[in-house]
Amino acid sequence: MPMIKCVRCGGEMLAAGALYGPRRMSFRPEGTKFLTLETGDVMTKASMCRDCGLIEITGDVEKLQRLTSET
Repeated sequence: MPMIKCVRCGGEMLAAGALYGPRRMSFRPEGTKFLTLETGDVMTKASMCRDCGLIEITGDVEKLQRLTSET
């Protein structure tokens, strides 16, 4: 598996994790379908560069597509 590089400094040492507040953070898209069997929240993952500290947040694209599809 290739190492992910930091978009800010080009470093290769990224630490995987998640962002937490009172509860784990998620993304709720506008225009979400409400009549589904799953929540409207898209869970996120985070990675932090060990060299410069940049935090990158990534969401679940497949769930976003399910929640915002027109069908």
